[in-house]
Amino acid sequence: MLHRQAKGETKGQQHCPDFQGPGWSEGEKSREMAVLESPYELLAHQHTPRVLSRQTHLDLPEGAESVYGELTSGTGLREAVEGVDAIIHCASSPQGALATDIGGTRMLVYAAREAGSPHFIYVSIVGIDRAQSGYYQAKYEAERIVMQSQLPWSIVRATQFHSFALHLIQSLGIEKLNVIPVPPNVRLQTIATGEVAERLLALAEGGETGQVEDMGGPQVLTLEEMIQTYLHVQGREVRMRAVDLPNSLFATFSSSER
Repeated sequence: MLHRQAKGETKGQQHCPDFQGPGWSEGEKSREMAVLESPYELLAHQHTPRVLSRQTHLDLPEGAESVYGELTSGTGLREAVEGVDAIIHCASSPQGALATDIGGTRMLVYAAREAGSPHFIYVSIVGIDRAQSGYYQAKYEAERIVMQSQLPWSIVRATQFHSFALHLIQSLGIEKLNVIPVPPNVRLQTIATGEVAERLLALAEGGETGQVEDMGGPQVLTLEEMIQTYLHVQGREVRMRAVDLPNSLFATFSSSER
């Protein structure tokens, strides 16, 4: 997501970009995309959000801008970054991390340098420097690309969002099965998307910060605890059975792997 100075706004008065749309990048679903909030509040603060998306018709409020393009091919990047003061890079693709998270970040950095010196803000994940997952390693490499970009930069790492934990739970068949297979030793510290959005807003307003303090939710819960809470809310009673899933995404969040 990009921010252009409002008319009559001086460089010292600039505010923040928006976190809107199906992704400021190419519209791919990702855990970072959950942080994108409504642009209305940001527009009220005299921000001019610009969305880069593969979609040609976006439901954006008056005052927001859109550019058709694609991060992985570089299409539309030059037009998207022209005249902006800040970039919030939220695009990510677990299935296409090499092209999106590494290649796309590299092309975006290049386009940003060609456009001037906008504040480059990258949304990352807590623990990627320790995880063995290929996706997490790609995110870590993207961080290094940002750090070496010769642009003013800030990187904020956040834990998983609540919606991601729900996705993990539902992937176990909790809606249909009477016996739920639960990988043991999985712990999550999920955070509300709005909290991360507020931090990104503050970073864009405050200028270059570098590596920002990690963000995490208020509680560390086991997967079993989350499932029990979900079932209680649903009014269901089912059994849980411990099942190791060593090559799955769950292994990334296993305390035995840390």
